[in-house]
Amino acid sequence: MKWDELAQTPNVVQNYEMLRTSGILDAIEEYRSVNASLESLLQEAYEIFRQESVDKLIDLIIRYLSEKFIPSSMLFVLNEGIMINRIKILAYRNMKGVELPEELNRIDTLEPFEHFFRTYTGSTSFLIMEEELGATGCLDPFRNFRPEIAVPVLGISGLYGMILFGPKILGEEYNTREIAYIDRLIRFTSIAIQNTIHYEHSVKDSKTGLYNHNFFSNRISEQTARSRRSQTPFSVIVLDIDRFKKFNDSYGHLAGDEVIINLASTLKKTVREGDIVSRFGGEEFTVLLPAAGSSEAYMASERIREAVQMMETRYQGNLLKVTVSLGIATFNPYEKSGDLNLLKRADKALYQSKKNGRNRSTLFRSGLLHKAGGLERKARN
Repeated sequence: MKWDELAQTPNVVQNYEMLRTSGILDAIEEYRSVNASLESLLQEAYEIFRQESVDKLIDLIIRYLSEKFIPSSMLFVLNEGIMINRIKILAYRNMKGVELPEELNRIDTLEPFEHFFRTYTGSTSFLIMEEELGATGCLDPFRNFRPEIAVPVLGISGLYGMILFGPKILGEEYNTREIAYIDRLIRFTSIAIQNTIHYEHSVKDSKTGLYNHNFFSNRISEQTARSRRSQTPFSVIVLDIDRFKKFNDSYGHLAGDEVIINLASTLKKTVREGDIVSRFGGEEFTVLLPAAGSSEAYMASERIREAVQMMETRYQGNLLKVTVSLGIATFNPYEKSGDLNLLKRADKALYQSKKNGRNRSTLFRSGLLHKAGGLERKARN
């Protein structure tokens, strides 16, 4: 029987005063409150585990916290790398994202905090961190955010990061229940963050952050099946940096790596939301364009080509520029050819772009390699 029903029974009504003065009613209300909080936390945990990226996960955590209390500042300091450090810091004031100060941008490792959080594995006063780590200077970049509570993000590989809470906006101290809530919420968050990081490393190229070829191939297979069901086309672009071997011979492989990283960033900014960009290998990249016919794919290819042509990479005092050649193939849902054949067609179109002078887009159509819409362009080298 639920408490609301039980409270209406004659025995409880007759003995209400005795139950109240003995504290039993207060204890029952406390248990009900705790139970409701735990049910809410479990629902929040369910939503936390459903998030597909660290950014979406943090947005959700911010929303949950703002429903309970509002810290005047928060810092998320996370290592998104596994084999190498890739520190990501997000800063908030009054629950709104703010630009990072220069001193936070310089943080490139969590190593100074590893030993501390082996001992303090839950929510900890920042004053304790000050006592143990203050002399090392590693806490100096955080002081402008006036942190009061530090919570580690711990996982199977050790310390994935930490979250720092500034004082509450109304100036009140965090009470025991709020600290317990933070501790429980971040424990779920820690698991979700490490799962997200490990998943992303299984499907993404470590150097560029783009999807890897295995993930791309799986998405093409899925898109092929979807396209056949909906009878709508989709397209694939394969692109390659022109004369990249000669570039590496001239400037060195480290310069080449910087160009590849910059190119990956340019691709992500140039494609539509929902397009899938991957690193095929070396200096070759692929783009999946869902629901894009040949004319839209050609225009997308030209946007990419022009963006790369305008791209500049600075390395050791040199201003480096490259161009790319691109091949495009569009999937016909009424044709029996498979997704592997589509990539082969795009690759043939890429070869034709190289053959015809580089720095151009070529569209594969019905066994013929030619420019879409008669928009043949001269090579720009």
